[in-house]
Amino acid sequence: MANDLHGYLNVLKPPGWTSHDVVARLRRLSGQRRIGHTGTLDPAAVGVLPIALGRATRTTSSNTWDRKLYWGDVRFGAATDTDDATGRVIATGSTAGLNLDACTAALRGLAGDIQQRPPAYSAVHVDGHRAYADARRGRTDKLPARSVRVDAIRVVAWQAPVLTLLIQCRSGTYIRSIARDLGAAMGCPSHLGALVRLRVGPFDIREAIGLEALGAIAEAAAWDRVVWPVDVAAMDLEAIIVGRERAADFLHGRSWIETGPSTADESEGSNDGGEQKSVRVYDEDGGFLGLVEKVESAWQPRLAIPTGDPIAVQASRL
Repeated sequence: MANDLHGYLNVLKPPGWTSHDVVARLRRLSGQRRIGHTGTLDPAAVGVLPIALGRATRTTSSNTWDRKLYWGDVRFGAATDTDDATGRVIATGSTAGLNLDACTAALRGLAGDIQQRPPAYSAVHVDGHRAYADARRGRTDKLPARSVRVDAIRVVAWQAPVLTLLIQCRSGTYIRSIARDLGAAMGCPSHLGALVRLRVGPFDIREAIGLEALGAIAEAAAWDRVVWPVDVAAMDLEAIIVGRERAADFLHGRSWIETGPSTADESEGSNDGGEQKSVRVYDEDGGFLGLVEKVESAWQPRLAIPTGDPIAVQASRL
């Protein structure tokens, strides 16, 4: 059993599995009670699914996991009630007039900061419950549009009636909605034919581990070979190192006045009344303690995540 595991797994989700299915399987394999993911991946999709273990579950909402990269096939000629290939066809149309130049031009309107309507079958909360629960009961009201960020869309291939795209976006973006809305812009029904999540934050599909391999790792009790440390969820933040006394202050939630030079860049701090900036905190032995914020001349504890000795990982991964 591995109830003392704290960190992340870069899991390769197989097709046909829900994100909840993967969490349940890993809970059995690891014996870890506290376990979760950083954001759902559609059952039909494959790819990177970061899984948090132990105290790492407190960092699943970190901005580190906000950036995602997808490979998707948009199939023109039919729309479905789920906006992907698993759904029931609700409209069809001719693809004869489609061409790559027109598709590329239409994609420009789907990039940047946009308003996007989530699919009816989605995990979006509506009146306190999930949208897919209403859809399964036959309620097909269109969901309200939300603000999302699509950083870039690049055409990879065009073999009519399928357009293959690379899409970099932020959390909350639905690739199914992009496929549906592209068809609407082209005047031809469409849906997402296939989806692969290539990257989430620092986790890449080339290093992702399948469930079968994780089963073998569980049998060998070799979790230390594959678990990333908790602070992988905060590696984009600057860091400070504190002595024993300050570490005790931090773990007890006590702020302290900075008396010497800081290793963190104060130029982006909050002294000018701007947004607070979190900083990683480590003890003198290199153990990750959590996050603090600079408030005027004092360090204010924000999130304590003491994990003891950091889990060893290959230096090339950090």
